[in-house]
Amino acid sequence: VDKSMYYEFDRKTKDYKDIKDIIYTYCGTLFTYQYSHAWIDFKNLKDKNGVDWFENSIKATKANREYCIDNRNKFKTYGENSWGLTACLSPKGYISPGAEPCDVQLDIENDGTISPFGAIGSIVFTPKESIQAMEYYYNTFKKLWGKYGFKDGFNLEGENSWFANEYIGIDKGIGMVMIENYLNGTIWKYFMKNKYVIKGVEILEFTYTKDNKLKLNKV
Repeated sequence: VDKSMYYEFDRKTKDYKDIKDIIYTYCGTLFTYQYSHAWIDFKNLKDKNGVDWFENSIKATKANREYCIDNRNKFKTYGENSWGLTACLSPKGYISPGAEPCDVQLDIENDGTISPFGAIGSIVFTPKESIQAMEYYYNTFKKLWGKYGFKDGFNLEGENSWFANEYIGIDKGIGMVMIENYLNGTIWKYFMKNKYVIKGVEILEFTYTKDNKLKLNKV
């Protein structure tokens, strides 16, 4: 596939408060900033246009958290330690809530549901804030924890708070993979050894921004 497929896709940028020049996704949902980073170690990498995707996901994650803080008077579930709007189960089924910046009407998309895996899946970007959120969920909401760890979502709106009974594999997965990358970098280490990944990064003309032990041709 020609590298133009990568370099010609639309990259819209927008600020959120004092967080500048976020390359944002249409719906602003957090998983869209996480999943490629579960496998590819983008730290200290830039493409030939100077885009640092790791730094961009840090900014998008911080904006997502700030959006939840800014809207905590609208939704009781949102707050400083209850953030990370991402696809998850909700009282009305599987939804994809998002945050600014985005191009959707968040008043329609969002219903106050939070998934623990929004913050957990961002632990490599915002370790302090993600760990604080995990501790808050675990210590505050006993219904959110079960045999397999955190359940998929919760919503404190209305007369009766709602807690998911289910665990969703794709959401549990991003949490487990990102925690392992945060602790040991295991997935990154082995994925970056793959010859096709190495070749792809070379073709796309990514360069390291500083000395890094994971040199592409010496992994």
